[in-house]
Amino acid sequence: MSRPMRELPETPAFVVDEPLLRGFVERFEGALARHWPNSILSYSFKTNALPWLISYLRDRGVWAEVVSDHEYELALALGYPPERIIYNGPIKSRDRLRAALAAGSVINLDAKREVRWAVEYGREFPEREVAVGLRVNWDLEALVPGESTTGEAGSRFGFNADNGELDAAIAELRDAGVRVAGLHMHRNSRTQRVDVYRASASLAASLIAERGLELDWVDIGGGFFGSVDGEPTFDDYVGAIRECLAGAVDPERTPLIVEPGGSLVAVPLEFHASVVDVKRVGESTFVVTDTSRTDLDPLFRRRRPFQVDLDATERQTLPTQIVSGFTCMEDDRLLTLTDAPALAGGDRLVFRNVGAYTMSYQSTFIELPPAVYVRHGDGGYERVRRRAGVEDYLRGNDWLPA
Repeated sequence: MSRPMRELPETPAFVVDEPLLRGFVERFEGALARHWPNSILSYSFKTNALPWLISYLRDRGVWAEVVSDHEYELALALGYPPERIIYNGPIKSRDRLRAALAAGSVINLDAKREVRWAVEYGREFPEREVAVGLRVNWDLEALVPGESTTGEAGSRFGFNADNGELDAAIAELRDAGVRVAGLHMHRNSRTQRVDVYRASASLAASLIAERGLELDWVDIGGGFFGSVDGEPTFDDYVGAIRECLAGAVDPERTPLIVEPGGSLVAVPLEFHASVVDVKRVGESTFVVTDTSRTDLDPLFRRRRPFQVDLDATERQTLPTQIVSGFTCMEDDRLLTLTDAPALAGGDRLVFRNVGAYTMSYQSTFIELPPAVYVRHGDGGYERVRRRAGVEDYLRGNDWLPA
C-alpha cells in the first residue's frame, strides 16, 4: 500500500472509486434485507481478484464465491474463514474438496467425479453430517426464449434436470448418507432480464417439491445488472426471486445465496490513460495512448463503445479521431471520437465501467500489468498495486501484494 496522495495517479492505471463501490454493496445488501433477510451476499472472485478489493468486501461481511482450488486458497490467504467460502465450479481437486467438506464450506458439486469424492468422504466418515449442494443444468432457452448463450448444444455445467443425471446424483449421494443440502441454479444469459431469475427460482421451487428436498440453501447465482440509476434494480431481482421461490422454502429458515461480480465492481472501476502521440494518415487522425484493449477489453469482444472522459474540452473539435492502443496489432483500436475536442500528447482519458473481468484476463503482452489506485471519499488516491516491472516478472509475478 502507498500513502494517500492528492494528485491524479500516473498513467496507465486502474482506479477504484471506493464510495461508488460501497454504494453498490449497500444497495444489494438493502435489497436482500427487504426481500430475503436470511440471505448470503457473496462475491465472485473470478470477476476481479484484486487483493485489495477482496479484502474490502470481506471487511464488509461479503462472503467469498470461488470456482477453483487457487481461488479457495486465495480466500483463505486473505482472511476468509472456510465457513464463509462458497465453493463452486467443475475443477475442484479431491484434496481441496475433502478439506472444504471438513472445514464447513458451502459446496455446490458440479462434476460427476466430485459426487464420487463426496460419496467416498461420506462413507469414510459416517459419524459426520456431510452436506453438499448440486448445480442444476437446466434448459434456459425453453423457459426464456432468446436468452441462451450456448445454442442447441446446451450448457456443460451441472447435472441435467431433464435426462435423469440430477436424480442419479441425488440418489448416489443419499445412498452414501450424504445430504443434498442445496441447489445451485446459475445460468449465463444473453441479457440480465429479471425473467431469467424468475425462471431459475420457479424451476428450483419445482425441483424442491418434486424431489422432496429439505435444503439449507438455494444459490441463485450471479449475472445481475448493476448501474447507478438503470433498471432492473437489485430490488427487482430479489423481489422476483422471493415471489417465485418462497412457496417452496421458508425464507426465515433457508438462506438465499447470491453471487454478484460485475454488478458490484464493473461501474466503480475506471482506467486512466494518456495520449502519447497524434498522427494524420490521409483523412484519418490517429490518437495513440499508453493503454490498449489488452487492458480494457482483453478478449477483443467488446461491441458497445467505451464511456470515456476527456480533459480537452476547450479545444476545437475534429470530425473523427481514432483512439488506439500501444500494441502492434492494427485492430487495437479503442473507440472513434466524433465531433470531439482535438486530443494532444499528454491529455488524460478516463475509461469508465471496466472493473469486470478486465484485470482477471490481463496479459503480459508487450506491457506488464499497470498500477491500481483507490480513490477515497476525501478525493485522495491510495496505490494498492504498483505497476509491474521486469524484475517483478522475473521473480515470477510476485509483485502482487499478499
